[in-house]
Parts: sequence; C-alpha cells; structure tokens
Amino acid sequence: MINRENYLFIKEYLTFLEEDKHRSPETIGRYWSWFHHLLVWADETSFARVHTVNPSFAKYVDNLKPTLALESQKKLIETARAFFEWAKMCHSKKFEKLPPYWIFKLTPPKVNLDNPVIEFVSLDEARTLASAPVDPENMALLRDRAAAAMLFLSGARAHAFTTLPIQAVHLDEEFPYISQWPELGVCTKNGKRANTFLLNIPELLTVVRDWDQFVRSNCQPDYPWYAPIDQQWGRQGLSHQTPGANRNHSLNRRMHLLYQAASLPYQSPHKFRHGYATYGLGHCRNMLEYKSLSINLMHASTAITDRYSHVEEQNRAVILASLVNNPVNQPDDELRTYLESLSKADLKRSMVYAIDLLSR
Repeated sequence: MINRENYLFIKEYLTFLEEDKHRSPETIGRYWSWFHHLLVWADETSFARVHTVNPSFAKYVDNLKPTLALESQKKLIETARAFFEWAKMCHSKKFEKLPPYWIFKLTPPKVNLDNPVIEFVSLDEARTLASAPVDPENMALLRDRAAAAMLFLSGARAHAFTTLPIQAVHLDEEFPYISQWPELGVCTKNGKRANTFLLNIPELLTVVRDWDQFVRSNCQPDYPWYAPIDQQWGRQGLSHQTPGANRNHSLNRRMHLLYQAASLPYQSPHKFRHGYATYGLGHCRNMLEYKSLSINLMHASTAITDRYSHVEEQNRAVILASLVNNPVNQPDDELRTYLESLSKADLKRSMVYAIDLLSR
C-alpha cells in the first residue's frame, strides 16, 4: 500500500519543478514514471523514515536490471536524491530524522568498464527488420517494419516518432526530412523544435516510402504517420479514432513482434537512436559533419552525442592500429586562414583555450 503522504510530497515537488524550475509538462511526465518506483519501494513507510527500509533504494534499482536500462537506473537514483535534498530543505521539521549521509549515499550505478554493455541497433539489424517476412494482409506488422526503418533513418525518440503527423514527413524533397515541431503535435524532449534529415540508405527509405504512400492516401495530414490499426474478425484496417497518449509504450510492444518475425533478439525503440548515432559517428570525417549529426539528434552539445556512440572492442583495436598510416591532421583552409590572421599573443591565448577544451 503506497503511503498517501509520500504521494502528496511527490506531487508538491513536481509542482515546484513545474512552476519554479519551469520544467516542461513532458519532463514532469517522465518524473512521474521515475517516482513511481520510489513510491512502490517505500511502500507504507514514510519518506521521512526511508533510511530504515530494507533493501535500500539503490539495491531495489539494481534488481531492476533485467528490465531497466543503465541510463534509466541512473535517472531513478538521481531524481530520488534531488527529491530528498528538496524535502530536507523545504520540510526540515518533517524530515529532521532523515540522515543527510543517507541522501549523500544515493549515487547512480557505475558502468562496469571491464565488461561494458553495448546495445544499439546496427545497420544490418535495421535492414533485417525492414525486410522481415510479413503477410501482406498484416497491416500492423507492415507499419512496424516501416517504423523500424524510420527510427534508424531519423534517430527520433520513440515518443516523438509516435506523435509525428503525416504532414511532418517530407520524403519527396532532395534531402528527405521530418519536422519534429511541437506545434504540429510532436512530443519532443523539452519541447525542442527542429527538422531532422534522414540518412540516405536506399533500402530503408524504400520501406519508409511504401508505408508513407499508403498512409498518406488514406488519412488526413494531421493523422499520426505511425497510424493506429483496428482488427475485427481477423481483418485489419486503419483506425480513425484519436490515438492514446502512451503510444510509445505500444510501439515498444509492437517491436517485440517485429523482432520475432525477423528472428532477432529484441532491442528497445531507443536503441535505434543509439544505432543512428553510432552509424553516423562512424562515418563522420570532420568536425562539421560531427556537429551536423549532433544537431540532427537535437542534442544541446556534442558532448551528449558522445554518450550515444559505441565502438566495439575489436573495431577499436583495428582503428587504433591503423592510426600510424593516417596523415597528420591539417587544419582546413578556412581555419588555416583564420589562425594566420591572429597576432602571436592571440594565437598563444587560442592554444591555451584549445588545450583546456581538449582536457575536459
């Protein structure tokens, strides 16, 4: 039985985040899902006495490993720690006996560097999913096959993808793209707005275009590209009912079926985003291409993009072994011209600044 007072504290904290910290409704929604675990773990015990609960919250989160990604485990603990710091400050009398050291010990799990878990959808897997054998009458699985291709080509987050309307998909342009615009109803992280260009992988684009042509000819422009489908008496058809708010969870379930059809071990929709970043970073030749990829992922900085990249150990060994054969990097003409225009004093300051950036 969840302690009602605990629930009310969570509500108050989320109101604080929304009104005082100006967190978006989408962010508040994610916090609710994370705090659900905290409420379930505490059960009937007051938050003011959770240091007495056994197992500890960190142990509880660790036991979620089979179903919860490492990044999600990290978020659970980080948000719990921030909540208790707020509670200790804003309700000091109520939380007087909650030891500060207990809050201090709420630290996210560490990655095992000796045996890193590398999870992302590779291009070969995306191709296998896009060409999975599907009954032509199975409209839902045809849609899911196109969804897998689109997720890999765009790197879009699951919630953004499932709320993407038909009018936001532009496949007839010279450079195909999708408009991840909140004003079109797309639920992006933190309400960000951007056009996302698709990777130029013909066999995946063909699958995407086939579904796009079908759904575009049968639905209104403001209808979801990942269209809901009804099934009656064994026959499937496009549903014209308003989709539910949690279609990203439905996408997760549907991907299980597609992976079964393709005889592949399951990976979550978010692993397509990791795959997109890994594929892109593997093909970037200079900083301009790297920055373009980062912007396409709607990241605030390239440092975030770094965390999405994965280089398998064997590939890393091959890359490093071949470094001696590469020519020494030279600045491009534009950068060279700029550096030559600097005075010696400015050039010295630039070098100090560059070294500082590289050391971060």
